[in-house]
Amino acid sequence: MSGGVPPSSRAGSKVARMSKAKAVQKAAALYTRFSGHEAESLGKIKVKPLPAVGVAVGEVDGILYTTCRDGRVEKYIHKFHSKDKPLFVVSPDGKQLLLVGGNYTFTERGIVDKSDKS
Repeated sequence: MSGGVPPSSRAGSKVARMSKAKAVQKAAALYTRFSGHEAESLGKIKVKPLPAVGVAVGEVDGILYTTCRDGRVEKYIHKFHSKDKPLFVVSPDGKQLLLVGGNYTFTERGIVDKSDKS
């Protein structure tokens, strides 16, 4: 523990201790709700650990992505509301792009700003 800071109130919670199998189940359920079809394993990918230091480049105004929903390939543009924007951070070596913070969630509707009342 650094600087005498106590662990967060959620450190020992079920969320913090979620098993890998449970996390895979939750991810598969989210994918199914979003895409309209069953999730299938495509294998494992290696994800680099988060860098200890990052370069704050600016705010993320929006995200463009292509995905398959209900059997059709579709393109999406999500423009973040001004108070929901995450920070765009880059690893010191320039090889990882990170969205840090922000006020949004990903649901069956895709990216949803929390300030969006609809």
